[in-house]
Amino acid sequence: MAMSADQAPRLSTTPNCLSLEPRLAHEGGPFDEVDCPARLFWLNPKHNNDHVEIRHIRILPTTDEILCTKRPFMPTKDAQGGINERRGKARMLDVQFRQLRYDTLAPVIDACYHASQHLASSFKEPAPSDYEVRQRTVQGTAYSLFRDVRLEDSRFEPDGIHLRLSFACPAHLRQKRMLTSGHFESGMLMALIGLDSKNTLSTAFLTVEMCQSTLSMKPITGNHLRASVVASFVESSDTGTIRRTLCGLKGLLDKEKFIIVEFPKVLVAGFYWTLKHLQLLSDTKAEIAFSNLIAPPNTSYLEQMAPPAYTDCSTSSFDLGILQGTAPSNGPTSLHIDLGYMSLKPEEQQTIIESVCSTTTLDHGQATALCENLSRGLAFTQGPPGTGKTFLGVSLAKVILKHAPQKPILVACMTNHALDNFLGDLVKQGITKIARIGSGSKEEWIDKYTLPSIRKKFEKGDKSMAQKTRKDKAYNAVQSLWNQGTSWCESLNSHALTWAAVADHLKVRHPYAYSDFSRYESPSEQKASDIRRGRSEMGGYAFEHWSTGKDLKDTEEFSRDIGSFFNKDTAQAQSASESSHSGSSSPNLSQNPPHVPIAYPYDDLGQSVWSMPMDVRAAWITRWRSELDASDPVDKLVEIHRRYLEAKRLKRDLLDASDAKGLATQEVIGLTTTACAKYWPMLKTLNLETLICEEAGEVSEAQTITTLLPSIKHAIFIGDPLQLRPQVNQSSLSVETLYGAKYRLDESLFERMVMPRAPSERPFPVSRLDLQRRMHADVAQLLRATLYPYLKDHPSTSHLPVAGMAHRTFWLDHQEPEDIPNPLLLSAKSYSNAFECAMICELVRYLLNTYEQTFPELITKLTCP
Repeated sequence: MAMSADQAPRLSTTPNCLSLEPRLAHEGGPFDEVDCPARLFWLNPKHNNDHVEIRHIRILPTTDEILCTKRPFMPTKDAQGGINERRGKARMLDVQFRQLRYDTLAPVIDACYHASQHLASSFKEPAPSDYEVRQRTVQGTAYSLFRDVRLEDSRFEPDGIHLRLSFACPAHLRQKRMLTSGHFESGMLMALIGLDSKNTLSTAFLTVEMCQSTLSMKPITGNHLRASVVASFVESSDTGTIRRTLCGLKGLLDKEKFIIVEFPKVLVAGFYWTLKHLQLLSDTKAEIAFSNLIAPPNTSYLEQMAPPAYTDCSTSSFDLGILQGTAPSNGPTSLHIDLGYMSLKPEEQQTIIESVCSTTTLDHGQATALCENLSRGLAFTQGPPGTGKTFLGVSLAKVILKHAPQKPILVACMTNHALDNFLGDLVKQGITKIARIGSGSKEEWIDKYTLPSIRKKFEKGDKSMAQKTRKDKAYNAVQSLWNQGTSWCESLNSHALTWAAVADHLKVRHPYAYSDFSRYESPSEQKASDIRRGRSEMGGYAFEHWSTGKDLKDTEEFSRDIGSFFNKDTAQAQSASESSHSGSSSPNLSQNPPHVPIAYPYDDLGQSVWSMPMDVRAAWITRWRSELDASDPVDKLVEIHRRYLEAKRLKRDLLDASDAKGLATQEVIGLTTTACAKYWPMLKTLNLETLICEEAGEVSEAQTITTLLPSIKHAIFIGDPLQLRPQVNQSSLSVETLYGAKYRLDESLFERMVMPRAPSERPFPVSRLDLQRRMHADVAQLLRATLYPYLKDHPSTSHLPVAGMAHRTFWLDHQEPEDIPNPLLLSAKSYSNAFECAMICELVRYLLNTYEQTFPELITKLTCP
């Protein structure tokens, strides 16, 4: 049978096994550069997730991958020969995906293996009353392990199935101490590892939603010994893993014990969406802007750098009048830059730059960078500290909006803080048609610029009935499935037989009993869109009434039960009862059947369910439960979950289409690079043409790729690769180590393009800012002597002397040893020095007491990691 392009091939592998021996680091380095997946595909892949194509690789590791002790294949950043040879875009995506995934998940795999050894070695031992949660592997990975895990309940939330997992809480984390311990922070990654009596391991990865202390759990557990965590499945579409996990937790499989493995500071959103996006782009049909420049098909290929090609612009020059403080904001001015600026002679370029400097507040370096950025389709600007990188970015945005106002500018930053600063400067310059996508901002002023706020404004003006009908239909479909999911979760949680679990069975085996129950549900009178009565779709209140020994003689009590079932107060239920007596509503309740036996010729019940005494009812409930498959509630819940996610996706598509219309009316759309990967499908529909990326030197190449939408015609990257590089977890992938120099995951796209390491590669043109306004000349000299020999000082940097300080720079050499970290602490890799801490505290106190104009907000203390 032919395999679809999106279907992962089933790998024929020899299953890996768990060993209780220590898992040591590999000699000669952690990576295999020879046995790539393409070579082993037809032989024997290393594990069942060792695919050739990255779109087939599961982002979170499989159990077999965790148990594999062979070195993983890792492609180098530079082109290489051999059977794994790839070129151009395909190679770039393959390298970035495999390196970023390893950098994030290698510690996760190491911790899971180590935790599995703990589980296997203590499988037959009773659950301990107290234990140490902090663990550290032989390779130095720190993690937390929680034992004796049980499923307390499942719940159906807006993103699908959530689990409340309780665990034996160590003494030092009981009471409220768990909530302040730093454990189980929202959004962090955790693993649920199970081992059954047949020595079969299972692994499920979840996202932490919330933590509950032993105090919160006492009403459920009856003691102060167990805490819990509420979590959702990371791969919510992986119904196989969800079903396996639920069956194991409910005891439907072989006797199985579970543990929770918590990974410190591994934020799911920090890696998941970027990796998912790289998989999406690996499809040969997907496009990346400027792919022929950032990932040429061969090393000798060099495309001519062209000016930006705006599709809806009628002029071939940029009007810079918007940067002149006294110039009119509309209408052409004499100050402009032609798109062919880079082809002009140097003296002609210099004349334009001097004109810009004399009529605007831009200095010479900023004016030069402005002209070069506007005339290059793909532009890079390097700016040392304090040279006005953000000011340049805002100036570019103002000019481009006047030149091509038809489409918004996409502004991307690595951090929420930098994004808010950039957008704030735009607002100060009068650019207020801004959309801020993402929820990471801590600034109150940004609230009216967020996507939900814009959505509300736009929906008020959208009078399309067809669109409203489609939205209502999609919403009702999602709500209907959510109601069913909630009912099936209750059925899974309940020890009693529920209507959701037995209804289909009765419909087939005992149709008359089914009719007796179902005709009192009155589904036509209960709308699924009403959340208060949302359970009406699944019904069950008549069955619950019956199973507790009650019948229909007391309609008032039955009506009150219905009100309680819908979470309505007693007064509302009483009112409904009175209405039913008057015959004005609830016709089914006013037509109670007589309490007499009824013969059923085709049913072995022999009488109406409502005429049965309680002992007979209990017997039938026991029989029906025995006739049901124990895994049926799990299967039904997982199927509802799958259908719910599909319905929610359709609803999300409609909402994205509506949001896209609202975003298209803005001038600037701002978001972080992580959010850009998450919202990429919606952004793609806007056909945006301009990108301004700040902090580009700190943004990883994988995240930078997510900003290069296919429609982008003008991409401007502003940053400084000589300051902070992208952060990596594994030194074996770092450009700063001898072994990692050939992988260079912490080399940004900015650095790779303008400072290539291969002698055969030509550096890409880069603009440089050269006038700093932040540091005194004495301090700036440190930068000139090491990194920026061209850096100049603005006159404003001639600061007054610092009160109480004879010099502006000091170097202190001491012999006080560093503190020895506790190897069990999660912060063990972070070093400290008590002597230095005490010295800095005294120095700050001295500065605050020396001169009354030395304010605390003017003192900054920086530490090196």
